[in-house]
Amino acid sequence: MPFHTNHNIRLAAASLLALLLSSYLFANNGHAEELREISKVNGGIRVAANEQVGEVSSVNGGIDIGRSARATSVETVNGGIEIDDGAEIDSAETVNGGIRVDDNVIVRRSLETTNGGIRVGSGSKVGGTIETVNGKITLDNTHVGDSVITTNGDVLIRNGSVIEGDVVFEGRRRGWTRWFNWGNKTPDLVIDADAEVKGDIRLYHEVTLKIAEGARVGDIKRHYRD
Repeated sequence: MPFHTNHNIRLAAASLLALLLSSYLFANNGHAEELREISKVNGGIRVAANEQVGEVSSVNGGIDIGRSARATSVETVNGGIEIDDGAEIDSAETVNGGIRVDDNVIVRRSLETTNGGIRVGSGSKVGGTIETVNGKITLDNTHVGDSVITTNGDVLIRNGSVIEGDVVFEGRRRGWTRWFNWGNKTPDLVIDADAEVKGDIRLYHEVTLKIAEGARVGDIKRHYRD
């Protein structure tokens, strides 16, 4: 093979290697950049659409993660959390506030409230658990990778939602009834005909079951005395 042909091949290979190396370094430098963290006291936080941030936290203020934005953990005390369409987060947690997740959202780990409802929209995926102490949980064509857990509050599993784990109504601790103003209300568990709970339904106190014919659920286990 002529010398100039070998030289051209080596030159092309070197150029390709340089291009691949540049792409690799650019990608890794992008990952290496530390994400901006946002924290605020006595005020709300808005993460703009398509923005990418790290941890977002507030006290006495709500948090709104914009459309197609990215964040790691989202936490607030005395405020609600809203996750707009197409956003991605690691987890969301609030005390004294609800969580609203719009459509086609990815939550890699969990959603948790202490005193507030949780609503998850169509096409959204939660990798871990969804948990609340006092508040309604509503799932609309949602995939949950683990269990749905509540102490008091209705649970609505609608429109083809799939729960990979259990649905658990935990026992009420002494003194909590007065603290959370539960009274004598019996919560409802509503499961549509096209929904599925792959684990069991575990009841540690009385719950009104409204499970449609055709719904796929595991065993119903009552851990309390009538």
